[in-house]
Amino acid sequence: DNFPFDPPFVRVVLPVLSGGYVLGGGALCMELLTKQGWSSAYSIESVIMQINATLVKGKARVQFGANKNQYNLARAQQSYNSIVQIHEKNGWYTPPKEDG
Repeated sequence: DNFPFDPPFVRVVLPVLSGGYVLGGGALCMELLTKQGWSSAYSIESVIMQINATLVKGKARVQFGANKNQYNLARAQQSYNSIVQIHEKNGWYTPPKEDG
């Protein structure tokens, strides 16, 4: 609503994905998409490239045959708000691969 001064709310609508930092409702777990990690200097193109890199890094996979209605805006917003609260408390940390 206040883009580019605030981060856009971005979610996956379809296809249903597993992994790739995709949360319930299709929300994305990315510091870049929070007020803490956002910069008004980011372009839409750079945001899309970062989302793509995050999905690849997280090994996102299409869940063929999954319920296409499991992603919805309300659930995505709830998941996003929950993960932001967790990261605001604990920081944004990616554990080493050997830690899972």
